[in-house]
Amino acid sequence: MQPYSGIRILDLCHWLGSYAGRLFADLGAEVIRVEPPGGLPDRTRATPGAFAFLNASKASVIAETLAEFQALAATADVILLERDAPFWDQAEALRDRFPKLVVTCCSPYGRTGPLADAPASDLTVQAAGGIAWMSGHVGEPPLRLPYGQAAMVCGIYAAVATAICLRDAEKRGRGHLIDVSGQEAIAHSLQNAIQVWDLESRVSVRGGEGTRDASEDVFPCADGHVFFASPPSIPAAWRALIAWMDETGHPSGKALSAPEWSDQEWRKTEAAKSAFRDHFTAFVGSMTKAEIREQAMRRKMITAPVARFPDLPDDPQLQYRDFFTRVNGHRFPGAPYRFSEPVWSVSQAPELSR
Repeated sequence: MQPYSGIRILDLCHWLGSYAGRLFADLGAEVIRVEPPGGLPDRTRATPGAFAFLNASKASVIAETLAEFQALAATADVILLERDAPFWDQAEALRDRFPKLVVTCCSPYGRTGPLADAPASDLTVQAAGGIAWMSGHVGEPPLRLPYGQAAMVCGIYAAVATAICLRDAEKRGRGHLIDVSGQEAIAHSLQNAIQVWDLESRVSVRGGEGTRDASEDVFPCADGHVFFASPPSIPAAWRALIAWMDETGHPSGKALSAPEWSDQEWRKTEAAKSAFRDHFTAFVGSMTKAEIREQAMRRKMITAPVARFPDLPDDPQLQYRDFFTRVNGHRFPGAPYRFSEPVWSVSQAPELSR
């Protein structure tokens, strides 16, 4: 028994809302992708495997007319709609006809307002939501986050809002009409940028606040990069780093034992950061990420390998947890939760009766 077993969801999304339906399908809901005869628009073709990823565990049916769609709607608990897809204009009519129904509408800028019908792409939604402004390096142009982040974030917010409203609909016997804006979902994901403006009247910039201590940063090593931190607030970690360097006979241990490294304020300066980078990089430059991680774990120091996308399938922790699986020849990342049985399935055409 999964959390949403027995719940039927009609999914007419093709971009911003598709991940919401996928999340519910993973959690046991019967998610039916409703398509016109020519199929739904596909905004995910530019990313290989994206369509399969976003629609895994969903069934699919064809609805040629409004009457056929309404017949399906009469059996559903939730309907996911998206701008530029069929029956987008039926949201309020569906709520009137089926008062217990939860109707979630996903669009780039919301159902109403001056940009409601404006053209949009992953780039424009990220830019309008502010995440592109926050991404990249100081002094360089903004960057679009890769792999369709607008759709992923919008889908997560749509799923959470839908779950809350579905619970309320089950309890009170009345449905909801939910308006999910991709731009607003992105804006809610700007870490503490909004709070910085509220509390300090200051606009956050690319690069963030920077690291507070000279030891906190990403450093190169033999096969990539590692994150490392050994701040004065954890004196045992600093002593462990010096001891590790001394055990290997590396001169950086003596250099980092100088009195100025006990001065917390000095350690925040650019001079200290530059000096630590030189010493630490010289020490770990010939070591692999795995070697650094093993030593750091043994010595109870804070470190983590910086993984690239191609590294993830071979990550020992993810392999141990059987995080990746294959469906119809495609490799998929697993769900962020674990059940007693796999969440993946290849759905067959459903029986359209309750």
